[in-house]
Amino acid sequence: MTGNDELSQFRFPETLSNQNRWFGFYLDELLPALIPVAWGLWTGKQLWGIGFGVLVFLGIRKLKKGRGSTWLRDLLYWYLPTSLLKGLFSTLPDSCFRQWIK
Repeated sequence: MTGNDELSQFRFPETLSNQNRWFGFYLDELLPALIPVAWGLWTGKQLWGIGFGVLVFLGIRKLKKGRGSTWLRDLLYWYLPTSLLKGLFSTLPDSCFRQWIK
């Protein structure tokens, strides 16, 4: 067994920042898009739900273009009220307590 045969059994990502995908979509783009789709299925308005889901997906993809997946999470932290995100950012201080470090 040569060195190449031993390495072929392992899967190496192209970069260290490759994120998980479900059905070929990044999770931070897919999960917000599933909310309108689920709403459409729940209320019986499937076409509206799918249409809004596609718009949300494309909007997030356009906003994120050229940025990593943590950019959207950080945007939520800085600009949404802390009371909405208590479960998501429980270990971080409130974003309203900003201090400039020189």
